[in-house]
Amino acid sequence: MKKQNEKSFREFEKDGHLWITLSTGEYYPDVLPLACELYKPVLVTFGQLLKSAHSSTDLFTAIAETTPQWMRIQLCRVFRKYVSPDTPVEMLKKKSSAADICDRFGKRFRRIAEVQAKFQSRPMPDEALCAVLWEYKDRGQKGTI
Repeated sequence: MKKQNEKSFREFEKDGHLWITLSTGEYYPDVLPLACELYKPVLVTFGQLLKSAHSSTDLFTAIAETTPQWMRIQLCRVFRKYVSPDTPVEMLKKKSSAADICDRFGKRFRRIAEVQAKFQSRPMPDEALCAVLWEYKDRGQKGTI
């Protein structure tokens, strides 16, 4: 039951814009130089791991062994885009779950030869992918959605 002095959410509707804290966004394509600078090492590392991988599960296993954690998580995001878009990214982040992920989702992984061809067909750094990765940059920090 509502207390006498409490207002309902609807009563704030006309001045709700005064109560919302907006985060400052960044303009596209202005972010591209920064995004490419930040994510080029990730793409280079992904490319190196991709060259030596014999299968997509082999690639994921190598990614799971990568340190530091930040790099591993970024590599998982690239892996998801190229190899397994239906694998939940939160699941990919768990290093200890690599074998389970390969067992569960490996049959649906894109073939390594196709991944290698698609990756090699893109410029380095790939501005489009860097822009996508940039969108994840502040996730999990206070005040972000």
